[in-house]
Amino acid sequence: MNEGVVSHAYGADDPGLPSPPAVTGIRHTLREQSRNASANAEPRLGPTVPAAVRRWKLWLLTVCGIYPTIVLLGLATNPVLEDLYLPVRLAVLVPAAAAAMVWQINPRLQRHFGAWLTR
Repeated sequence: MNEGVVSHAYGADDPGLPSPPAVTGIRHTLREQSRNASANAEPRLGPTVPAAVRRWKLWLLTVCGIYPTIVLLGLATNPVLEDLYLPVRLAVLVPAAAAAMVWQINPRLQRHFGAWLTR
């Protein structure tokens, strides 16, 4: 690359702006300060990786949460959806049940049974 283009891009032609070597020196200083700060940082307390969840326990917890959700949604929507074919009814129930599980039921179950899940 042409030095004239580089110096012009960094504003070396303007006496009020730093030249490329000064910019490089500033970057080097900042990089060294960052390395020193991370080297002197206090070690983190506690585990950084969460404990492994037992899959069979998570499955059991999900079954215990989704069964009543589907039953209650089915009973609540039955008067409106009873004339529709089963695949159409399920196309309405499954997204509603999945949303309830993801945003409401699973977080509460996992908060309540979190210690049991990792034992």
